[in-house]
Amino acid sequence: MKLISNFLRKKKIKISNIDRVYVNLGPGKFTSLRISLSIAKAISIANKADLIGFKSDDLTNKNYKNLTKLKEKNTSIKSLIKPIYSS
Repeated sequence: MKLISNFLRKKKIKISNIDRVYVNLGPGKFTSLRISLSIAKAISIANKADLIGFKSDDLTNKNYKNLTKLKEKNTSIKSLIKPIYSS
């Protein structure tokens, strides 16, 4: 949580002002995905924020600036039930 707090402080963002949380659903390692999903879900519940899951494959050329387009498509909102684990 310290990493998140430091990031928010550097960006001058209060955690209470977050209205949208994006989280990568994978593919990835089991523990990494479970931790990031748990933190993202906790922040979204605490702030009543949209929780938007995406797969790495949804991003072209790993360009994270395209995440807002995923919300516009409404394809991934609150679909955090099926993370994709790699071996």
